[in-house]
Amino acid sequence: MLGPQFDNDIFVHDESAAITATFLRGLSDLYAGRTDIDRCSLFTDLGLATALLADEHLRAADQRERFVDGQLALRVAFEGSYDLRIKPPRVPIDAIFDMPAGATITDPASGDVAKTTEPERIGLGLTFVFDGHVWRVDLVGPVSAENAGWARAAEPVPPGPPCAGFVRSGPGAAFDDHADRIWCTDDGGGRIIALPDQLSIVTRYPCGGHAAILSIGRPLGARIDPLLRWEYVRDPRNEFRRAGWLAARYNGDTVLPADARSTGWTNGNVTLWISPNDLDRGIYLVRGDTVERWARAAPQWGVIDCN
Repeated sequence: MLGPQFDNDIFVHDESAAITATFLRGLSDLYAGRTDIDRCSLFTDLGLATALLADEHLRAADQRERFVDGQLALRVAFEGSYDLRIKPPRVPIDAIFDMPAGATITDPASGDVAKTTEPERIGLGLTFVFDGHVWRVDLVGPVSAENAGWARAAEPVPPGPPCAGFVRSGPGAAFDDHADRIWCTDDGGGRIIALPDQLSIVTRYPCGGHAAILSIGRPLGARIDPLLRWEYVRDPRNEFRRAGWLAARYNGDTVLPADARSTGWTNGNVTLWISPNDLDRGIYLVRGDTVERWARAAPQWGVIDCN
């Protein structure tokens, strides 16, 4: 007897992402060559056979040619067409996930060990089937043509033209919330930064309001990744904070930490500083003698009701 959630035609919460993330934890263990993992808890017979054909990392681990030890991180789970009321329930999902930089690669034959230097984006088309107890993968293939672009690594951004049209704010200037200011490298003496590819800023959010959201690529200069967002918020009226969309409070008057370094990226009003130890949680914008810490936005944030 299936539970009440199967009375609906589709999932009503984030079940697809949860099911996929659980599967990826098991797949990570298989990539790493762990032999204590019950494959039957992850795959049907057909699912495993098709996975070995479609997934080079799994195939290499299965043949003991290469083990890759790094926790796979789900970026997005795109649902295909399905109806939970049809038994057994089957849900097709295009899973886009990352193998992190720093994963350990081991050659079992030689014992050689290396580390990955860049993250790898992977896409698999997975069809999950519910057997009355657990969701298992029953079919593996490439992601659909519709979502194939999400599984490709972003192309590097070519160098911009020499900085031109750059305007510096005067001493004591307030934060300028005009989003169309030109950003340049080398404190305004270098090249134009590509907007919105390398940096994106939204100001007067929400609805002509007071918050500003700055997005950057990682590492700095890389193309902004739409599936792994590095968004930082200037929140002077705590609109994001009250909505639960910030991990920490915005600080409009602080000091730079000891490891902070100027990136040289500036729009003439503010200059971006980064603390390597704090980058996952916040960035620093310097305006004259004023230092602001913009806290990182939550992975998912929504729309504030402006009525």
